[in-house]
Amino acid sequence: MTYKEALSYLERIKDTAIGAPVKGRLIESLFIGPTDWKQMTDFMNLRIQKGEETALIEFDSAGKSLSVYGVSVNNEFDVPRWDMTIMDNWALIISN
Repeated sequence: MTYKEALSYLERIKDTAIGAPVKGRLIESLFIGPTDWKQMTDFMNLRIQKGEETALIEFDSAGKSLSVYGVSVNNEFDVPRWDMTIMDNWALIISN
């Protein structure tokens, strides 16, 4: 998805996705990031350096695909861990 498509998709699903159980955990927030997980480190570094919106615009301008992720917190261990679930097929996820 492009940045505008991902932003529009996030707005469409946020009311039903936040608080929904996915993979045994509740989705606490939504996040736009690169579809290719190998690019996530570069994206997160750029986000820290320049801000989230600038990072998203730069990734979009470079032709990199973006996705919407659902974020849940896993507290099963000593240190809380953020689990991310790709939400691009939200209609399919909620039907299962």
